[in-house]
Amino acid sequence: MAGGEGSRLRPLTSRQPKPLVPVAGRPIMEHILLHLRRHQMRDVIATVQYLGASIRNYFGDGSEQGVALTYSVEDSPLGTAGSVMLARQQLNEPFLVISGDALTDVDLGAAVRFHREHRALATIVLKPVPNPLEYGVVVVDDGGAVQRFIEKPSWGEVISDLANTGIYILDPAVFDFFRPGEVTDWSGDVFPKLLKQGEPVFGWVTSGYWEDVGSHAAYVKANFDCLEGRVKVDIPAVRKGDSVWIHEEAEVAGGARIDGPALICAGAQVRSGAWVNGPCVIGGYTTIDSGAKISNSIMWDHSYVGLNSRLRGAVVCRSVTIKNGCLLEEGSVIGGEVVLGSGVTVNANVRIWPNKEVEPGAVVHESIIWAGSWKRGLFTSYGLTGLFNVEFTPEFASRLGAAVGALSPKGTEIAISRDYTRAARMIHRAVMSGMTSSGANATDLSVLPAPVARYWARHNHVSAVHVQTSPVDPRSADIRLFDDHGLDIDSRTERKLESLYFREDIRRVLHYEMGRIVRRDSQTDRYVEDMLAKVDLETVRGAASKVLIDYNNGAAAMVLPRVLQEMNCTVIPLNASPAEIVLEQTEDTFRDHMQEMGLIAKAVKSRLGIFVDSPGERCFLVDETGEVLDHDTAFAVLSQLALAAKPGMLLGPASSSLAFSMIAEEMNSRFVPTKITPGAVLRAAQHAETVLASDGSGGYCWPDFAIAFDAMFTTVRALELLAQSGASVATLKSRIPAVAHKKAVEFCPWDVKGRVMRTMMERHLRDRVDLTDGVKVFVDGGWVLVVPDADRPEYHIIASTLDPAKSSSLVEEYSALVRSVVTEAAPESEGVVEKT
Repeated sequence: MAGGEGSRLRPLTSRQPKPLVPVAGRPIMEHILLHLRRHQMRDVIATVQYLGASIRNYFGDGSEQGVALTYSVEDSPLGTAGSVMLARQQLNEPFLVISGDALTDVDLGAAVRFHREHRALATIVLKPVPNPLEYGVVVVDDGGAVQRFIEKPSWGEVISDLANTGIYILDPAVFDFFRPGEVTDWSGDVFPKLLKQGEPVFGWVTSGYWEDVGSHAAYVKANFDCLEGRVKVDIPAVRKGDSVWIHEEAEVAGGARIDGPALICAGAQVRSGAWVNGPCVIGGYTTIDSGAKISNSIMWDHSYVGLNSRLRGAVVCRSVTIKNGCLLEEGSVIGGEVVLGSGVTVNANVRIWPNKEVEPGAVVHESIIWAGSWKRGLFTSYGLTGLFNVEFTPEFASRLGAAVGALSPKGTEIAISRDYTRAARMIHRAVMSGMTSSGANATDLSVLPAPVARYWARHNHVSAVHVQTSPVDPRSADIRLFDDHGLDIDSRTERKLESLYFREDIRRVLHYEMGRIVRRDSQTDRYVEDMLAKVDLETVRGAASKVLIDYNNGAAAMVLPRVLQEMNCTVIPLNASPAEIVLEQTEDTFRDHMQEMGLIAKAVKSRLGIFVDSPGERCFLVDETGEVLDHDTAFAVLSQLALAAKPGMLLGPASSSLAFSMIAEEMNSRFVPTKITPGAVLRAAQHAETVLASDGSGGYCWPDFAIAFDAMFTTVRALELLAQSGASVATLKSRIPAVAHKKAVEFCPWDVKGRVMRTMMERHLRDRVDLTDGVKVFVDGGWVLVVPDADRPEYHIIASTLDPAKSSSLVEEYSALVRSVVTEAAPESEGVVEKT
């Protein structure tokens, strides 16, 4: 019987059927075939269904195991008896049914003799078990005749401890009691029917070994029982001393330590300084590097354990890479072809499904099933971002909410808002329940644009959580955490929150200390009033501007129309009603959408066109000719308008073009570079002299109104400044200085990033550099910036000069520098992995 999926054993069975799962160096089914051969049962039929081709490819005709093996294929599951019925034409004499995925050394010859002596139609092999709840139990009389079957009984129904092993000796006449093609089980359908009709059904109790390998604990036990001699199996290695088996093709260094019971399979390498602390199984062609310690663990073939890593009670599947300094705790299971970066910790009982990658230094505290990777921390440089119901589940959100609540004393008020999407509402409610469980009072602001949520937090001196569907991917969520000034929480608070979350050191209050939930509706009135108070209404109303606005079906449509009406603007709205975006918008479809918007803007002769993203934070500008401005151009246009009205300080990421320094200087102002992350730009924008700040990606902050990226206020302020200046966007665009701004991206492993920075500093010790973010080296007529990506194993190389050829050569020169450092470091950091 080799057709089962073994779903309880996943991820061990995610890529292969349960009969092929290795136990003590061989697939379980191979142990069974060898056991059948020992009992002179050489004609074998395997019923296969789930991944049956894998079984046929591995065993072929069974000649290597000394049997004649044929196959009966189920197109769809027919049950334990229905699958055997498919092979009826080959079963013309008494036959034995045995599971291909349960380990046993039962005396099959004795069972057959019992069957013949009692002239039974069916004989069931029974085994006394300490916990019968997971098995079908059988009641027999003194002579062995079966009296009753109970499938997976409750404790109140346990009238026997004899478990049905799934090993049967049957007469072909048994097929007369059920019809072919029907889903039929032996213990649930056939045997009860035989009993009811008075047919001779017997149970034979074995004293031999039998283990139903149906759980991870049972799988580990079966392996260790083989090594400790509790079951008679053929271990594929040569015995060396007490309970240690080492294959003749394995390589165990003289300085390695092997404490039995242990099995080192063919081609495995245990290097000097490594310690295999049994019971352990080290699979074929697996490498244990120096300083690694493997205790009470099972490793499959073709895997690698790096320097100084520790495995305690873990199961590691095929082709897994465990890099240096990792720790795998008790009960962890690592699926095939997983890569664990250096310094990863996998907590107890965590399971990682195949083909996942865990970033260096990450602590994996819960199983990774669908997500493609596991990040080192909760936060990216853009906050918390993850796939709905994959990375951001209700369970994740409630625990996050509890950690957020635990950051503050019991009874602290925390606001929470969201967008209108169903997915954001789900996460919003789960976060809120977690907050109240840790004693925080939740103020539910319901649906708000993100800038309004920031505004509310600042004016009410209350920290806040905002949940939104990502404006770039409707499958993903963004969870934003604001402090009581409406700013993104700082890195120190992020680390503290991550620590609470990953350690699960979360406050759980008593039932009468649970937080309250207070709902507050319509929180936009004060925001609108303050916005209007900042606008020169007289000038704007006189201009009577025509504006085209694409709201992208976002929450800005709740707020902005009220302000534009007061400004006497003629508005052509697009996508102004909230609607969920189901399909991800590609770059091509978005570009087409923006070009269409440009055509509309030109046709209706609007003074300005603005595309507002769904959270209401970032925007694209369209000029009166219908041209869509890229973010650098839009920032340059807004900079000219803002500094003409009020000279001061202009802020942007360190990667911003040289043109901004030139614009600011020309307008008796100065451009100040900031760190590249959006949160860093906003924190810098708190400086009293700041007139305008941008993140370089369509987010604009006007500090005289709010320290926030606000596309709604950007729309209002742009219309006001255009009305005051009388200039057009196209004219302002033509005044932007011509600058050659070139960019490149180079791969760089996480553990080499620091070396690149050191190399840059050593190279430019005596040169003029800026270290705001990365290393910016000033050259004649401009600069070149080499900066590590905060979220990916990459470096960005950016050159901004007046000469296109010079910018290109600088980008190539410093890209080559990054590549050379990575290449030099490769043998040191990854060479051992490459050897395997």
